[in-house]
Amino acid sequence: MTKMYAVRVDHVWFRYGKEKWTLKDVSTSIREGRVVGLVGPTGSGKTTLAKLIKGLLKPAKGEIYIFGKKVSELDPRQIAREVGYLFQNPTHQIFSLTVYDEIAFGPRNIGMDNIEERVKNIAEKLGLVDKLKVSPFNLSTGEKERVAIASVLVMDPRIIILDEPTLGQDYRNYTLIKRIITDLRREGKTVILISHELDLLEPCVTDIVALKDGMIVFEGKREEFFENDTVMKSVGFVGLNIAELIV
Repeated sequence: MTKMYAVRVDHVWFRYGKEKWTLKDVSTSIREGRVVGLVGPTGSGKTTLAKLIKGLLKPAKGEIYIFGKKVSELDPRQIAREVGYLFQNPTHQIFSLTVYDEIAFGPRNIGMDNIEERVKNIAEKLGLVDKLKVSPFNLSTGEKERVAIASVLVMDPRIIILDEPTLGQDYRNYTLIKRIITDLRREGKTVILISHELDLLEPCVTDIVALKDGMIVFEGKREEFFENDTVMKSVGFVGLNIAELIV
């Protein structure tokens, strides 16, 4: 059975104020259950596109759909149930007094049940059980990132956007996050992974969407992207030995 589109971006334009266009007539579709690497140089529009899908920004022109519904017609709670979003900087989404309250905030806000069990399960998965009573503001950058990831995953959304999720992680936790993305793929979640790290992208994603100057310059299977040196170099992956990344 053909899976439906989890995300559809239809001729979207966006700019901040009166600045030049950040996104220019962008159209793309992501099928349910795919893990898509969203790549491109700094300033290419990746995070802007992610925020539009989450409903944090509104297009100047065009429409975005999640599971066939216009994002512009959904209320924040509906979007929260469907789309989880990890900010590039975890401090931008952390505000509670304890790690437990931080992770529990979303489920409480939309009236989910078994909150304590949900929080403990996700904390265990991300190595945060011993941090639940600690203030998240006293944690290291890597720990804050894992708290932010936990706050997204505890909501069990069908679409998960991860913006540079390995920021500040040591090798052990970098590997842990890699495994979590693989598990999400196995569970049938739709994941949009924004990253500049090919050794994270290559084993985790099924597809690539590459942006440059606010426009899509590549859209297709992971293997096709890694075999296209010209496109890879055009979006900032220069001087890399891809063969060494493929295990």
